[in-house]
Amino acid sequence: MWKAPDLSHLYPPRKALVLAIMFTSIVSVPFLSRGASGAEIDIITRIEKGTDWILEQVVEYRRGRYAFARGVVESIGTRVYLEDNARVAWALANYHKDLTSTRHDRWLKASVEFVLEGQTGDFDFHRYYDTKQEQWVGSGSFYCWNSHVMALLAQTAFTMRKLPEGSIEHTFWNGVIQRIEACIDSWAGAAMKVDGSWEIAYPEPRSVRVEDVGMMLNVLSCVSGYEKMWGDSGRAEKFSKAAKKTCDWILNQQEMNQDSRGYGGYYDDQSKAIQTTLSNGRIVFGLLSFWTFIGLTVQEPDYDLLRKRMIAWTDGFVVKMTDQYGGPAANRTQLLTSLYPKRTLVAAEFIRDLMLIWVDLGGSYYWSLTELTYNWLVGKNEIQRDMQQMNGPTERRGSFCSGMQNSTYVDPESTTETTAECVEAMLHAMTIDIPEFPRFRYPVASTVVASAALLIILTRRRRATYSLKCSILQETESFRNSS
Repeated sequence: MWKAPDLSHLYPPRKALVLAIMFTSIVSVPFLSRGASGAEIDIITRIEKGTDWILEQVVEYRRGRYAFARGVVESIGTRVYLEDNARVAWALANYHKDLTSTRHDRWLKASVEFVLEGQTGDFDFHRYYDTKQEQWVGSGSFYCWNSHVMALLAQTAFTMRKLPEGSIEHTFWNGVIQRIEACIDSWAGAAMKVDGSWEIAYPEPRSVRVEDVGMMLNVLSCVSGYEKMWGDSGRAEKFSKAAKKTCDWILNQQEMNQDSRGYGGYYDDQSKAIQTTLSNGRIVFGLLSFWTFIGLTVQEPDYDLLRKRMIAWTDGFVVKMTDQYGGPAANRTQLLTSLYPKRTLVAAEFIRDLMLIWVDLGGSYYWSLTELTYNWLVGKNEIQRDMQQMNGPTERRGSFCSGMQNSTYVDPESTTETTAECVEAMLHAMTIDIPEFPRFRYPVASTVVASAALLIILTRRRRATYSLKCSILQETESFRNSS
C-alpha cells in the first residue's frame, strides 16, 4: 500500500509550530528590517517582471507582423520558433485568466497568429521562421514540435474561450481549434498506430519520445473537450476515443514494479533505459489534461486508475528525484541518478503538475510538494540563489536562469521557453496560495502578520481554487443534467 513519505521535518506539529512562531516573533524583530532575500519578493512582482522580459523579446518578423524571438545568443537570433510562441501564448492566456487583465491580449493574439501563419498546406507546422532569409523552415513530416505547438495552442484556446462572452473573440478561438483539428485529421492516418502510439519524426535519427506522445494526448483531450462544449459532439467523441487509446499506451510506459529503481516514472522511449525529469513533467501534463477533459465525453471514466498512477508518479518519481529543497534532478537509470543540471524548466513543469494533482486528489501532501519546488525556484535552494534574475543585467532582468550546472555554478542564460513556462508556473502557484506572504516595511507588523497567516494555514481546509478542473466538473454536471 502506498504511504506518503514523512514530511514532519518540513512541517512540524501544530503546538511546536505555534511555539516556533511565538519565539520567532520575539527574536526576529531586530533582523526583519534588513533587505529582503530573493525568496521574499512577492509573486505579482515576479509574474510582472517575467512577463515584461518576455515582451522585450518581440521582433517584427515581417512588416507589421510580430512574434517572440528565442532570447539567446545572436548567432541564432534570426530564428523565430513556433513552439516558443505557442508557449508565450499559453502563459499570457493564464495571465489574462488569473489576473483578470486584458493588458497583454494584443501580444497573445500576435503570437497565436504567428503560429497559424506557420502552418503548411498539409496542415503540419513549420519549426521556425528565418528572418534573415525571410522563409519558413522545417516541415514535410509529422515532426515532434507539432504535438507541442498544437497542445499549447489548444490549451490557450480553451482557456480564452471559457472567458465571459464579449471580453474575447470567440470566433477567433474557434478558428484556432479548427486549424489544430485540420493538422490532426491530415496526419492521424499515417502517424497514429492501432495501439494508440504515434509515429513522430525528428530532425535527427532517434526513437519516438514518450514526451511527444504525451503532448499528443494533451491536444486530443483538450480538443475533445472544446468540441463537446462549443462544437460538434460527434467530433468530440472521435477525439476522445483517440485520446483514450493514446492514454492507455502512455500508461504502459510507466514503471509499476515497486522493486525497480525506476518505480513510478515514465521512460523516455521504449528502450526503457532512462527517465528524465523534463520528459516526465510533460508526459504527466498530458495525462492531467486527459483527466480534466475525459469526463465531458465518457459517462464513467476510470478515475481510480489515473489516481493510482498519479500517486505512484508522485511517490516513486517526484519525491525520489527532488532534493531536500525541492530542486529537480536531471534523470535516472537503473544504476544511478544524475543530480545536475537542475533546470528551472523542470521545476516549472513540476509546480504545474503537482498543483493540478492537488486539485484532483486534494490533501496537504501535494500542496506541500508544490510549495517546496516553488521555494527552490525563488532562492531557498542549496546555494541560496534566486533563479529569477530580478536584479541582474538589464538584458536578463526578470528572466529565469537556465538552471544549476553544479553545486556552485548557475547558468545565467535565459530563453523565452524557460521564462514563459516559469511565469506560467508562478501563475498556477498563485491560484493555490503557494507564494510567501508579502513583507511589510515595519518589522513588528511583518512579524505579527506572518505569524497570524501561519496560524490560519494550520486551521484552514483546502480552499476553492480558480482551477480549470473545478469549473469543468461543474459544467460537465450541467451537461449531464440537461441531457
